[in-house]
Order: sequence, then structure tokens, then C-alpha cells
Amino acid sequence: MKKLRNLLVVGMLLAAAALGGCGSKDPGTPPEVLLDGTQVVVGQTKPSDLAGENWELDDLGKMIFELPDRSWTSSIFLGKDGTNYAMLVLVNDSKEAKPAKNCVIEELGFYALDGANQDLNISINGVNPIGKTQEELKELFPDLEMDEDEGDYLFHYLKSGDYTVRFEYSKGVLSDVDVMHKFDKSYQTK
Repeated sequence: MKKLRNLLVVGMLLAAAALGGCGSKDPGTPPEVLLDGTQVVVGQTKPSDLAGENWELDDLGKMIFELPDRSWTSSIFLGKDGTNYAMLVLVNDSKEAKPAKNCVIEELGFYALDGANQDLNISINGVNPIGKTQEELKELFPDLEMDEDEGDYLFHYLKSGDYTVRFEYSKGVLSDVDVMHKFDKSYQTK
């Protein structure tokens, strides 16, 4: 009788494990991002993929030429024709060091959109958000989720599985946009 009970318990555990593996999480759809007409897919594109389009990395003097194994950095900008378009989060998820240009872009950050960078040519899912009001963005992106906070800094979010686009407002004016793909933050930072 004891063996039968043990076999039943083991069988139930195996069945639960098999059922748990069947419902794998939907990774979502990456947002369509264009920088001056060049497509960048967070979670897939590497800076080296953009070299033919005259995009360059700028580490602002930090001398980051390569990333150690299983590491990430947010100290690099992507620029073109002397203009920094976006701050990058680059991730090296391999088990060996890689040149920064061969690491995956996991996040794009667009800042000072209400000032110095208001003329950038960017598009997210077919829309250039620069200069748009909260109401206009809500019309353009019906799935936009609003942060409940009522302070000076408000946030809207577009989410699809592992992908998030965050719109930040300062006193009602769009100031920053972050396009993010979820990655393992336990990696070391450089």
C-alpha cells in the first residue's frame, strides 16, 4: 500500500510538472522603433547591425570598448551626424567578453524631448511622440496605461509581454521615452 501511495505522489508531481511547462509565457511583440528611418528592435538589434546606416557609438569618454561576460551597461549613446539620439542599454549574455558593438540593445532611452532633443526623427509604432500631449498619445495608442500618481511626473506605459514603452511627462509635457526589453538584471553592470 505504501508503494502505491508513493507511486501516486510521484505520478501527480510529474503530471503537474508536465502541465506547468505547457503554458509558456507569451514573449510579446517588440515595438516598431525607427531612428531617422533606421529600424531598431530592442532585444535583437546590435550596434554593429546599424553601422551601414552611419550610426556610431559614443561612450562619452568612458572607454567602453567591450563588455565582460554576462554583463550590461547603460553608459553608451547611439548617434548620427554629431547628434546623440538615444541612450543604450547593451547586454552581453554570452560566457565570454564581446566588443560593445556586438552586444544586444535591450533598451533605448530618448531624453530631453521637451528641450534639446525636440527635433529628433524617431517613430514608435508609426508615431513620432515628440511634442504630443498626453491626450494625443492616448488617442494614438489606445492601449496606453496611465500611472495613477498625480504628481509633477506622470508615466504612460505600452506593454506587450517582455516589451515596455514608457512615456514620461514633466508638468504635462512629454520629456522622456524608454523602449525596453526585459533582460536578466542579475548580470554585472559596467
